[in-house]
Amino acid sequence: MEVIGVRRFLRRVLSPEQRRVIKFLVVGTSGVPVNVGVVWVTTHLLTPEMLVGPRQWLAEALGVPTLTAMGLRDIVAYGLGILVSILTNFLLNNFWTWGDRVVGDSRGRFFRRLVTFYLVSSLAAAVQLVTSSGVSALVRGNAFFNQVIEGDFRVYHAFAPMVGILAGMTINFVINNWWTFRRRA
Repeated sequence: MEVIGVRRFLRRVLSPEQRRVIKFLVVGTSGVPVNVGVVWVTTHLLTPEMLVGPRQWLAEALGVPTLTAMGLRDIVAYGLGILVSILTNFLLNNFWTWGDRVVGDSRGRFFRRLVTFYLVSSLAAAVQLVTSSGVSALVRGNAFFNQVIEGDFRVYHAFAPMVGILAGMTINFVINNWWTFRRRA
């Protein structure tokens, strides 16, 4: 079935809001390689050795003596992956998923939506970061998940963010649909 045929079929059988959910999932899926790509770049550029001092300071300040330099590097990598993927997801959602609701809006509204999207996504990102870091810590010692993919990038570096992404996705859609991209009277 060609792409145009699939679009016509989906328009016939799905409501506009069901199609919006599918668009949101497609955009979210496109954010996965962005997120994991940023994690990959960060794990290559930011070595655990570079974080020995900050790790020690954070471990003492937060009272978490078990925090390792590698664990801190992973948290930084996951956080950067989240921030960059939020931006790319906002742009795609703004122009495609909810494009019908924002057409003709001013630049000021665009930036307000961007800020609102980051606020909403920050809640989902917090869920994602906690989940990613927790999953990472749980599976890091497992032989399968600790296998090297390339350099210092291991299976758990790809697996943990994907689990975190799934955890934050529902929160992100519901609140953004209701608040960030709400219908204007």
